[in-house]
Amino acid sequence: MTQFPPTYSEAAQSELRIVGIYRDTGREVKLCAEAAMALRELMDCAEVDGVHLVPISGFRTISYQEGLFQKAVTKYGSEEAAARWVARPGHSEHHTGLAVDLGDEANPPADVEPAFEETSAFRWLQTHATRFNFEMSFPRENPSGVNYEPWHWRFVGTLKAKQILGR
Repeated sequence: MTQFPPTYSEAAQSELRIVGIYRDTGREVKLCAEAAMALRELMDCAEVDGVHLVPISGFRTISYQEGLFQKAVTKYGSEEAAARWVARPGHSEHHTGLAVDLGDEANPPADVEPAFEETSAFRWLQTHATRFNFEMSFPRENPSGVNYEPWHWRFVGTLKAKQILGR
């Protein structure tokens, strides 16, 4: 039985820290302070190993998510189909400031695409992300009914983070 993601509140703007700029867009990617610190450590360690991770998207407001969801409804033809790829407003882990979409600097076409699983960045994350308290939110055949998202990772390194994410 498919169980859609729970409702999440937005993180306070005062809790957010910039973790990067998405490629050449100028868009700031932000996470809550503890998640931001852990992600910076993760990215620094990956860099030492020759893997260059790119933060694509972090914190999102509910209103921003509404726009993304409506674009997905247009693309996929229905709210039900769209919800398998883009969370409904209020139901995205991105609202919490604890989730981040990651890419591989060397492979921009794989950004937020299933092909990300074929990159060295994904292979590195599979091996090392848990050391930094990150886990993939939507592996294959996850109980939430969300499609496989190898690029979407959440921080679970504090009791507060686990409580917010329902872990």
